[in-house]
Amino acid sequence: MAPESADDSVLVDARRLERFVFTAFSALGLSESNARDAADVLVKSDVYGIESHGVPRLAGYVGRLRNGSIEGNPEVVVVHELPSTALVDGANGVGMVVGKRAMEIAIRKAEATGAGFVSVRNSSHFGIAGYYARMALEHDMIGFCMTNVGSGGATPATGGRTGFFGTNPIAVAAPTGTPPAFVMDFATTVVASGKLQIAQRRGQEVPLGWVVDSEGNQSTNPADRHGGGYILPLGGMRETSGHKGYGLLLLVDILSGVLSGAAVGATATKLTPEGARAEQARSDGAGSNTGHFFGALRVDGFRPVDEFKAQMDEMMSVIRGSERLPGWERIFVHGEPEWEAERDRLENGIPLDRPTYDSLVKVAKDLDIPLDVDL
Repeated sequence: MAPESADDSVLVDARRLERFVFTAFSALGLSESNARDAADVLVKSDVYGIESHGVPRLAGYVGRLRNGSIEGNPEVVVVHELPSTALVDGANGVGMVVGKRAMEIAIRKAEATGAGFVSVRNSSHFGIAGYYARMALEHDMIGFCMTNVGSGGATPATGGRTGFFGTNPIAVAAPTGTPPAFVMDFATTVVASGKLQIAQRRGQEVPLGWVVDSEGNQSTNPADRHGGGYILPLGGMRETSGHKGYGLLLLVDILSGVLSGAAVGATATKLTPEGARAEQARSDGAGSNTGHFFGALRVDGFRPVDEFKAQMDEMMSVIRGSERLPGWERIFVHGEPEWEAERDRLENGIPLDRPTYDSLVKVAKDLDIPLDVDL
């Protein structure tokens, strides 16, 4: 597969891109606040340089909103709660809208009790998990977020062949005195599925160890994850500690799915007649019943915030200044690449590959809205 050249990218303005996405969601019937929240989450991904979860996914949201498989203005409700916990039903809503509401609830509970945790059912894909963990930072809290992908994931348990799990990401954000904040956000598979989608549309191979084909052989072709292949868990094969990634995949399903009552892959209910009918209903446009889990911890519930931030800064400084391996120019701390990408892309624009830009052209035409995003 021949890689895409740099000439095939289009530089767009971040603020105009967000305005376009907001207009698209508004044209699909989302309220002003819901459209603004959804656009903010989606475009922030591109601003942070996380191209796997940004506007390349807009066309997919448009399709699901049009066919009714997700709700643009869900009535997000608290089903059950205690002072520091809540179960939230997302009413089959756009995941970015549901996610923001649920994390706001977790933060409010943390303000009142010191810690807040919210598990969510009946939601859908919500963009980057790190967005919601970051919401806690402005409140001097540590934020947590994770999500499953509902039932029918492709990655099996270590040693198995039946696909149970999706990419099941985990994100944690902690404040610092000097930016950037610590923001850890990653799939519990070796790679996010969106990165494989990027490689596939650009005609690029991927590193060995990311995917296996239907025969269980490791492959550099991103398309081989389909048709019986799958993305490996963190750690890869059993010999390289893939069972640890499998454990994290399962943990996310427990907190996001079992705790909330959302769909989970590892129940294998799709193998029963009732489960098969449920799977068919979802494929016909019904909700995916995705589950999320959010948390917020007040730093001052443990120690003074200034002391915590000062020690965070010291720790980050020591790590960055530590001895490097040959060939490494610098050592990054989680959140630092995204912070640098944000500063650069807000000033100099966001590069979109040609297939992504073309998909925006099609969305603009389909919704009869202007596409004025180029620098």
